[in-house]
This record gives sequence, structure tokens and C-alpha cells, in this order.
Amino acid sequence: MNRPFTFFLQKPICKACWSSIFRLKVACMVVAGFVFQPNACGQVSMNLGEHWEVGGGGGFLVPHRAVIQSLIDGHATQIQLNWSRQGQGLWSCSRSEPRWGIGLRWGASGASAAVGRQASVLAMSELRMSNTLGFRFGAGIGWTENQWSADTPEGRQHVVIGSPINAAIEIGLHKRPRPALQGVWHSRMGIHLTFAHQSNASFTQPNLGTNVACLGLSTLVWNRAPQQSKHKADVLIPAVPSPPRLGWTLNAAMGRRQPAPLDQRETTFEWGLDRNWGRGLRLGGVTGMRGFARPAHLGLGVHAGFQLRFNAVYIDLIHGRYVKRWQAEEASYNRVVIQVCIRENLSAILALHTHGFRAHHPSIGWVWLL
Repeated sequence: MNRPFTFFLQKPICKACWSSIFRLKVACMVVAGFVFQPNACGQVSMNLGEHWEVGGGGGFLVPHRAVIQSLIDGHATQIQLNWSRQGQGLWSCSRSEPRWGIGLRWGASGASAAVGRQASVLAMSELRMSNTLGFRFGAGIGWTENQWSADTPEGRQHVVIGSPINAAIEIGLHKRPRPALQGVWHSRMGIHLTFAHQSNASFTQPNLGTNVACLGLSTLVWNRAPQQSKHKADVLIPAVPSPPRLGWTLNAAMGRRQPAPLDQRETTFEWGLDRNWGRGLRLGGVTGMRGFARPAHLGLGVHAGFQLRFNAVYIDLIHGRYVKRWQAEEASYNRVVIQVCIRENLSAILALHTHGFRAHHPSIGWVWLL
């Protein structure tokens, strides 16, 4: 089987290069957060209003597992349609010209037999890093054409993912397209470097997940200038957002793990003590320790990561090491945690615990600020 060449290298990428891809993804988000430029509410904005853009690109399916490397038979392609508008209110004032919107994705995965085509619908948020460059994060629902099935010999060969509907995440750097000014036609063109992931969070097996890196171009097809309020003088917008809720937190959660075979489902329990740091920062950090339990197995880990802080929602991206291994073959873990503030000292959490790219279990629970 011919192995495809990436668009960025002239020889196949070795498997070891992808062992740290999750850390590189996290590092990309850290760097993006630190270079955001502040923007006062009263300053003149260079932001677009509401707009539509279409684009396309190509890339490759990341072979994060050896079995996936053997399934790749071509390049990945993608067609995208994005609608977005400028942020408003307190969220806009506390950041540099943010945008929010919806994105549609459709394309080939690069493994036509094992994975096939993929599509996704994403809710997106974009933060400006410079005059033209932005960092975009999207999350939503994805679809995968070929999934595992025991009904046919062909279905049993689809070992990458076991469900047609999955969770979809995309992160990337984007040069924003803008309306053409003074005959500068290329200002309407955008450049996008993205990393897209689909998995089912181990709600069913198999769940190796897919990761597609893509480089593409887009063009602005319709734009409406920002609308000015007729009662602008009467509208008061706080210039300073509410400070992040910092300090020590206790948390507890319960999850469900579905290993293979599926009749060995397990209920998991977690508890932990964390410390949030970075007072006054919308991109701060979190350190702590965590205990894990499932039938006949106990684990203990220490972790550190960073925290994206919106007004009522915090997103933790964490890497940890097991002090007492929960599974003999795993020495480290990663966690993505979404916190939603319910009351001043109480938040609900939705978390995904992974070992590398392999989802271990999702969980839901509570966080108490001490």
C-alpha cells in the first residue's frame, strides 16, 4: 500500500513524532492565549460584522496509532462553510475583537476504506492574535461514514471508530479574510491551519478516534458591516469583566467506561483537590492531585495544565502522571474539563479522561470553591 506524503514533508512521518501531538496541541493553545492583545471597548474596531466564508483544503490523517498508519491510503480533503459575527457585550469588551459562529465541514479522511468521509457541525469561537491572525476553537457533532459493525466482514475491518455520530473538536490558526480595500483583491482570501478530532468518548468500542491536520484557503462571499445602535449613549457596558474565581477547589465526579468487549462496562469514580492560579488572567493555570476508582482498581495522580476563563465557563486542559497506576500499561493521562458556574462557589463539570489520544471515560460531577 502506498503511503501518502504530507503536504509539509517529503518523507513519511515516523510514528514517534506523533507520540507528543497532544502536548503540541495544548502548547499551541497556550501560546495563542499569551499573545492575545487587549482592546478597550471605546476603541475603534477593525472587526468585520456578520459574514459568510467558504473554503477548502487538504492534509493528512494523523497516524497516532500503528494500526491507523496501515489504513491510510490517500490525502485528506475538506470543504468548509463558516458563518460568524463579532462578539458583543461583556465578552467582547474583555477580549480583543472576538467572533463567534457556526461552521460546517465535509471531506475525505485519507483512509477511504476504514474511515471514509467525515462531516461536522461546529459552534466556533475566534480570538484575535494580531491584525489578521486569529485562534479558533470549535466543538460540536461529527459524522463518520465507515464504523465498526459485527454484521458484515467489511464492517469488522472498520477498527478505527465504532459509531457514526461522534463528538467533534477543531482548533486552528486563521488569517481572517476581509472585504477588498482599494483594489487589494487578496484581502478577501483567508489561510487556515487546522487540527480536527472526532471520537465517541468511549461510549462504545472501538474508539481509536481520528485526527486530521489540514491547510486550506477560504474567501469572503458576503459581509455586512457592524450595526451601530441608535441608543448607543444609553447603553452601559462594564469595561472590566468579573474577576476569575480562584483558590482551592474540591471536586467529585462519576463516569462510565466501556472497554472491549462491551459486556465489561465499568462505573468510575473520581475525586480531587486543585489550585487555580493566575489572578486577573483570562488564561490561567491549574495544579492538583486526583484519585480514581473502578472495580478492583485504584489510582492516584498529580497534574498541571492551563485554564481558559470565560465569564461563566472555564475550560481546563490538563496533563498528569500517575503516582499509583490505574492501569498497568499507562503512566500518564490527559483531561479536558468544562466547568459551568451554577452559584458563586459551585460549578458543574463535564470531563473526558484520556490516555494519549485514546479516550478512557467521560464523567460528570461538581466542583466546590473552598
